[in-house]
Amino acid sequence: MAVRFNLNTGIIYYINRAAADLLGITISENKICDDLTYDSFLSNESKNNFIEALRTYGKVENYPAICCINNELIKVLITAEKDANDNVEAMVIDITTHLDLYQEIEDQYLFLQNILNALPVPVFVRDTSHQCPFTNNAFKRTFPDEPDTTSDAYSFLVFPEQYALAEQPHFTPQGSTHWQSEFATSVDGKLRHFEVHRRSLKKKNGDSYGEVGIATDITHRKKVEQDLRDTTKRYKNLFWNAAEGITTVLADGRVTEVNPAMATICGYNCPQQFLQEVQFIKQIWRYPEQRSEYMNIVLENRVAVGYDFEFVRRDGTFGWMKISSSGKFDEDGELESLETIVSDITLQKKSEMELTRCATIDSMTGINNRNALEKHLNGLLKAKPPVPFTVVFLDLNKFKPINDLHGHYTGDKVLGIIAKRLAHRCRSTDFAARLGGDEFIVVLSNVTEDKRTTMTEGLLKAVEEPIILNGTTHMVSASAGSSQFPEDGTTITELLKAADASMYDMKRSNKTSKINEQLELLANR
Repeated sequence: MAVRFNLNTGIIYYINRAAADLLGITISENKICDDLTYDSFLSNESKNNFIEALRTYGKVENYPAICCINNELIKVLITAEKDANDNVEAMVIDITTHLDLYQEIEDQYLFLQNILNALPVPVFVRDTSHQCPFTNNAFKRTFPDEPDTTSDAYSFLVFPEQYALAEQPHFTPQGSTHWQSEFATSVDGKLRHFEVHRRSLKKKNGDSYGEVGIATDITHRKKVEQDLRDTTKRYKNLFWNAAEGITTVLADGRVTEVNPAMATICGYNCPQQFLQEVQFIKQIWRYPEQRSEYMNIVLENRVAVGYDFEFVRRDGTFGWMKISSSGKFDEDGELESLETIVSDITLQKKSEMELTRCATIDSMTGINNRNALEKHLNGLLKAKPPVPFTVVFLDLNKFKPINDLHGHYTGDKVLGIIAKRLAHRCRSTDFAARLGGDEFIVVLSNVTEDKRTTMTEGLLKAVEEPIILNGTTHMVSASAGSSQFPEDGTTITELLKAADASMYDMKRSNKTSKINEQLELLANR
């Protein structure tokens, strides 16, 4: 049954015999009355929905409608297409005799529609002509503004290159039954990104008659992805331009990435040369025990911040680094890799060491000063288990005349020579320091009484050796006293006082001995 009419005026221009008989219209030689319109037989609800669908999509297929003919309701399916002048050609099928079957199909359609409307994501069904005969409520809420022209109805759901592909039986160039794509469109004046998952709808013979799709709003995901790209770009800029060295090291110590600053710090021309010659990061650590300690810190705390260590440059020289690392661990808590930042603190360390040296070294003699002595004695006093040691106090004799006769410059030279002699007499476990003026301290560790006496005598003999400066021979001697830890004291003050008292006992003993010798000489004259 065929009918032709105008969508705006509603006037029917042509109707064939079969359609006229169905609709109860009298025609003569295919001519009909000019005042006959589709309002004459379409119910208001069917008419309004039918017109809206035609204006939206330009064509409809198997549109269900109700006609009222001679006070009887007739159920029909209408397939129609509208041209640019709003003239419509329609095919009408009477399904009244199959109403029960149609009603069952319509009920199933309504059931499916309710299910899809309950979904929170936009769902659409598209036929091979790119129309969307069904969209769920979420789709209508997400895309409320439908295009006015039929050719552009929801065309943003198909990319231009896919229009031709949509005509093919499989509806996809790969021949698969489902695929996905992304698109961007303006919703409520804002650009939104969507990901569309489509699945082909096929007939029993395998031909495609459309597709069903789900459009997921991925605007937030796109923003996160863009933020991640921006962050990655910033990280790369920092990585390549940072003044600090940056490395990525696997759990087994293999180096996978270094920046130019790291290569320069270690004396390499470029990162590529570093990676070729340094396969394992342990190669740049001077002391393995330092790396072991550092790794224990990372494993225990998952990070290590501000750890100082000595490193080896490409040319074999040494320097100092300050390293901070963050560990990446797997689900089982096993270390996978380390992201590390290092700074070259060699100059800083040298300055600190020089300051320490100046604070602990006697500038006149070049040996340890009183500050260094106190630090050394504190370390011995805190040792666990306690270690016995001896404090030897030496005070020079006949030194003041050298200053008076030859000047302080010569006196300073003499002090320096004596200091070096005392230091030379010490073992690696002993400690020599200038206490001040012409007084010196030597700390002897783990010595027996006999060994203590022998070593003290050796120190005195070293002082008494002649000193020749500018052709002049200077003779100096010393008085010595000692104290033992813990017998003579358990503090620095107690030990120094005991050694000082012992030294003055020796001085008095020497003076008495010399007076007795002189008296004996006078008596023998």
